[in-house]
Amino acid sequence: MKKLTLTAALLAALALTACGNKPAEAPTPGIDAPATMPEEGMEIDPEFSVDPETDENAQPAPDAGLSGLIDSIYAVHPVDVMMLETTAVDLTDADWYPYQTGLDADQATKVDAAVLSEPGVGSQAYSMVLVRVKDKADTQEIADAMLDGINMRKWVCVAANKARVVTFDDKVLFVMADSELVDVDALIDDAATALNVTFAYDMSKESTEDSDIDLPDELLSAPAVAG
Repeated sequence: MKKLTLTAALLAALALTACGNKPAEAPTPGIDAPATMPEEGMEIDPEFSVDPETDENAQPAPDAGLSGLIDSIYAVHPVDVMMLETTAVDLTDADWYPYQTGLDADQATKVDAAVLSEPGVGSQAYSMVLVRVKDKADTQEIADAMLDGINMRKWVCVAANKARVVTFDDKVLFVMADSELVDVDALIDDAATALNVTFAYDMSKESTEDSDIDLPDELLSAPAVAG
């Protein structure tokens, strides 16, 4: 199947978010239906197994150290968004890591690992990215690249109006959100308390743009979806 154009991909993504109220679809037999126990007397091939680790579509596990730091932050400053999940940033996927981290290929080589914490629905503008760099001397460069490169309107139907990035040790913490949803400054300040760290570098920016869907110029950083 041919690769969808960027516009088509964004429209498809938009249709799957909470920008519109789409009723739940019935499960597809044999795919979405729940598993059932085998009938009595049914033979099962002992060599048959499903190993999720060998699934080509399986997502890599998030870095344990970084995801643990995010858990510590949320323990001190809970974030009330839907389906919040921390996932790995695949630094080998050049289609997605610039969209998730704002980094280019050269900057990505300076990163050891990165995780992303976001809602599972695209109608809530909140994102936290935590990066560990290979060389502590590169933290400010990576922080500036993330602040400049991450699209504050990447969700299409909603936008963040405040972003802040800080560095500590060999790590870079970036948070952006709609201020009506999450207080970015309070979250970052509580992160320092939760992690018992002092930030070596601290920068922020604000956007006054609304989140009306009438553009697609601001969406050019979103990767195309393969069909």
